[in-house]
Amino acid sequence: MQPTKQGRAIGRVLFFGIHPEGRVLSWLAPPHSKIASEVLDTPSVEITSIFSQLLDSSKSQSSKSLLITELRRIHQSGYISGKKLGQHGLLQNYNAPNSGGYTLEAELGVISNSFADPDFHGWEVKQFAVKRFGRCASKPQTLITPQPDGGIYFDKGITSFIKIYGYKDKKRADRYNFNGRHFYNVRQNKTGLTFIIEGFNDETGKIVNVDGYVALIDSAGTIAASWSFAKLLWHWKKKHNKAVYIQCLKDRSGTTPAYHYGNVIELYSGTTFEHFLRAIAHHHIYLDPGARVNDISTKPAAKHRCQFRVKHGDLSMLYEEKEEVDVLLPLQGL
Repeated sequence: MQPTKQGRAIGRVLFFGIHPEGRVLSWLAPPHSKIASEVLDTPSVEITSIFSQLLDSSKSQSSKSLLITELRRIHQSGYISGKKLGQHGLLQNYNAPNSGGYTLEAELGVISNSFADPDFHGWEVKQFAVKRFGRCASKPQTLITPQPDGGIYFDKGITSFIKIYGYKDKKRADRYNFNGRHFYNVRQNKTGLTFIIEGFNDETGKIVNVDGYVALIDSAGTIAASWSFAKLLWHWKKKHNKAVYIQCLKDRSGTTPAYHYGNVIELYSGTTFEHFLRAIAHHHIYLDPGARVNDISTKPAAKHRCQFRVKHGDLSMLYEEKEEVDVLLPLQGL
């Protein structure tokens, strides 16, 4: 792979495979070799802009057509009882408030986890609640939920952070909360913190310092919590290079809620980290934390929640392309 030894020659193919024992195996095939030629002629699904997954001839569909085919099946299934796939792939009933997302993931064969990976063949899959199909989403969409990697929150822990910047819960004794929408360059009255960006020029839309960050700062300029560009970039590009949003109806009449997913879906593609930062600077994306610490004076039990959110109608600001597709119509050009 060294440049001095034709390591950048066009036509190289780097293979990765997972061994049953969990080891990752790799093989670099030189240009014009038999194995490189064979793989280039083999159908594949693009997982990211770099990686593709090889398919056999019976599955030679694009990731987009595979997604649409599955979402058509799910729509035609009608109402589906709340469920999720556990860590070992075991199906279980699930009736928490967020079970609409877990139910959709279970239908797609996605095991519930906290990894920042796309859900289905490179697509991040999001559902949003509506009262009837065709209506716009009334609630904001959560994009990513990374924890800070700088500031008091990171250096001294969430308990110390909330003791300084949080407030006492009005109903529950010995509990402190930290929440409220934080918009770029606007002081948040409840927390007294301001959401800023360092290392980004909004006028040119360019990053001017790769070691930049977004942060919450107090009136003295102290960094209460910060997220490095490196961390945010990893989360954003890994999860949101391609995203699909599906309308969802909820039926609460049974003991377990049931969900019906719409036939018209929204497909978004073509994003950059600069899109993400620009959306923060223009107040499309905001930080909406929901952290708390119970029993803060005795045995603190913390709940972390750092949400970067956007109004559904502003999603198109984050991508180069948006496409609405009716999954009931025949697939064309996929």
